[in-house]
Amino acid sequence: MRNLWYFCVIDLKMHPCVIIQFEEYTEVSLLNFDIIDTMFLVIHNPLSNNKKSKKNTQKYVKFFQKNKIDFIIRSSLKIENLEIFLSQNPSITDILYLGGDGTLNYLVNSVNMDKITQNLYFGQSGSGNDFMRSLKPIHQGLITLGSAKTNVKTVSFINGCGLGIDGNVGFFVNQDKKKNKMSYFVNTFRALNVYKPTPMKITIDGNTHEFAKTWFVSVQNGKYFGGGMKVAPHADPTQESFSVTVAHTLKKWQVFFVFMSIYVGLHVKLKKYVTIFTGKNISVQSPDPKYFQADGEVLEAVSSMSISPSKRHQIHSFEKNKIKQAFSNTK
Repeated sequence: MRNLWYFCVIDLKMHPCVIIQFEEYTEVSLLNFDIIDTMFLVIHNPLSNNKKSKKNTQKYVKFFQKNKIDFIIRSSLKIENLEIFLSQNPSITDILYLGGDGTLNYLVNSVNMDKITQNLYFGQSGSGNDFMRSLKPIHQGLITLGSAKTNVKTVSFINGCGLGIDGNVGFFVNQDKKKNKMSYFVNTFRALNVYKPTPMKITIDGNTHEFAKTWFVSVQNGKYFGGGMKVAPHADPTQESFSVTVAHTLKKWQVFFVFMSIYVGLHVKLKKYVTIFTGKNISVQSPDPKYFQADGEVLEAVSSMSISPSKRHQIHSFEKNKIKQAFSNTK
């Protein structure tokens, strides 16, 4: 028989109790919601960070409990339709979404973001957390969500997408059973062994550019990809334009050094091999099918992609000190 952990997360003097089966985060009992002024819905992904996110989620639970902030918690795997869930629980005023880039990608692809009227916060709980690296310094903003229409399917993204060797790296990373912060770095070597650069035609806001030997085309909303590689130093997720980075005319042995330079953003100085554009509507065509990635989620056999902004949504970085201060004033 398994041991179950239970927490009472509402001040009993003020409100009835909310009980959570913490081990699986699935059983929630709520009493008399109508007297609660503010209620957080905490959504976590138990599979994020290679299934190591439980410890991080515990820290958020303890924060809410310690500061007597009302909340319920659910696994993203247990909410079949977030819009319906929110409509059935009108007392939810704020949402904290925990996970890495893949979890955020699932959100923007599974939910009509226009239907989310609650305050939306992101908290990091993944292995890469690249979008959070761009969101945390600005704290909050009206964030642009992108749409990528490929010859395989159309997907949404929040951090960025790309065609080329970064897709190969993403494929190997997702196959890695011991995924960690070094996974992108390690799997770059595997990708170098199999990737063959090809000509690509890139059209940005009506202007066409052709590159004979293209290693990757990265279209970024956020500044980072690959677990902290600063591929787009000037990207701004609150703008409706994207930063486009093209790595080209490199010999295989040079690619690794370019990747190393990306970690600190020095690749922008390698103008012979790296070309950077800014644009709103981007299309890319390749004569050969490649791996494509959107927020690290990979599609195979992609030979064309068309990128454009799809919508915008107000998103906050979850900052404990600010939340504590804000909600202590409401008690």
